[in-house]
Amino acid sequence: MRLRVSFDRPGFFLNAPRLVVRLDGRTLFDGSFKEGFDVSLDVQPGRYVIETFIGPRPDFARTQRIELPLTAEGGYRDVPAVEARLRYSRLTGNFEKRASLSTKA
Repeated sequence: MRLRVSFDRPGFFLNAPRLVVRLDGRTLFDGSFKEGFDVSLDVQPGRYVIETFIGPRPDFARTQRIELPLTAEGGYRDVPAVEARLRYSRLTGNFEKRASLSTKA
């Protein structure tokens, strides 16, 4: 299946902190938070973890762990594509703990 992980460019930030996004340890994006990102890759059904790091360095940043249960039991066996949209909460100053998942037929 094709997994698309995205975060729309935020319009409310004046500064541009560094954002690192990893999927099971693999870096998907390393750039400015203000840019947003849209990355696609091929994956098998399974459980995945997205980790986000907002700050000057991944070891000194606000982090979030977002689980993606793309398992066959969850209905993802024969799905050709899944989109995981990340959402940022201005209230907490971090990404929300859940991604919005949608499928493409």
